[in-house]
Amino acid sequence: MRWVQGGVTAARGFVAAGIHSGIKRGLKLDLSLVRSQSPSVAVGTLTTNRVKAPPVLISQARLRRGQADAVLLNSGCANCMTGRVGHQDALQLSAAAAREMGLPSERVLVASTGIIGRRLPAPRIARAIPALVRAASRGGHANAARAILTTDQRVKEVAVEARIGGVACRLGGMAKGAGMIAPNMATMLSVITTDVKISAGLARRLLREAVEQSFNRISVDGDMSTNDCVFLLANGRSGVSVRPGTAAARQFARMLRAVSAKLAYLIVQDGEGATRVARIEVAGARTDGEALVCARAVATSSLVQTMLASGDPNVGRIAAAAGASGARFDDGKLAIRIGGHAAVARGVARRIGKELARQMFGSKDVVIHLDLGAGRGEAHMTACDLTEAYVRINAFYPT
Repeated sequence: MRWVQGGVTAARGFVAAGIHSGIKRGLKLDLSLVRSQSPSVAVGTLTTNRVKAPPVLISQARLRRGQADAVLLNSGCANCMTGRVGHQDALQLSAAAAREMGLPSERVLVASTGIIGRRLPAPRIARAIPALVRAASRGGHANAARAILTTDQRVKEVAVEARIGGVACRLGGMAKGAGMIAPNMATMLSVITTDVKISAGLARRLLREAVEQSFNRISVDGDMSTNDCVFLLANGRSGVSVRPGTAAARQFARMLRAVSAKLAYLIVQDGEGATRVARIEVAGARTDGEALVCARAVATSSLVQTMLASGDPNVGRIAAAAGASGARFDDGKLAIRIGGHAAVARGVARRIGKELARQMFGSKDVVIHLDLGAGRGEAHMTACDLTEAYVRINAFYPT
């Protein structure tokens, strides 16, 4: 397996585009399209938030068929809490895109991101859709990825290539997300494409497993979005067939996990105001579930996040978050390492001088490892620091 260029169009038979449609001010890109040029299997994972935006509900219904050939996405407006008119706007826009591409409406998925509570400027977007469809090409992946950004500072796209049964196949993806990141599915938008042939059932299972180990293991601020969507489209154009229980399935699963993990990391790295990324590793828990509960509590602790921002190894904050998590352990057996250096042993905090603190936080990527000494359960989370910039961005985010 090797990393390649191309994002969502790295796989054969996919085109993409991103244009300005008038949702955002100026000429910022705000309307995106990812399309397969041949019929595709389509699966997805969607937000578990009880408040769901109309595009989430529409895509959720369409994914039950296990087939879709295009995804229409917009930024700048979440089209959430907009009632029946918001639902109708999303239906009409997906129908307009479908007509332009010669597809049935139900084969177009929709996704939106941006400010909650505002209605889409649907007539303006509809007028832009013909230009969007015409612009779709193999080279349009970067604009497609840029058009879904909100407070993001960087485009997020990756792709991999592998040989399965001696035949090259590819899998690529794009994502957006920088704030409102605390998944219980995947708090962001992402589209992943592949040219392998795979059943909807197997694709759904493998995507769910990949999401659980990647997008579901990240946090920027502890808040879950109303618009989360991760879509996987597979068109079979490589000729590679992936069947359950085969070496091909195992290799494809590795490709999917690699792309999902990289996109998830890029989201945390680009967290609003973030300057440092931390991988929280928990070992020695009674169960994997308790390890994850503990890791999530540490990753989403505001005090731990501000500790990361300052580079101050205040281990009491880490221990307190672990102890409040609900994971069962004897605090006299707790061990904590930061950046590979011991900070707590057998529940006793080590005195840490300035030089050791500098070594612990000498990198922009820090590993915080906790051993609870209670069993063999393990889990991880990836988080970022909490800075004044995050407060500024969100205090003045327009409504």
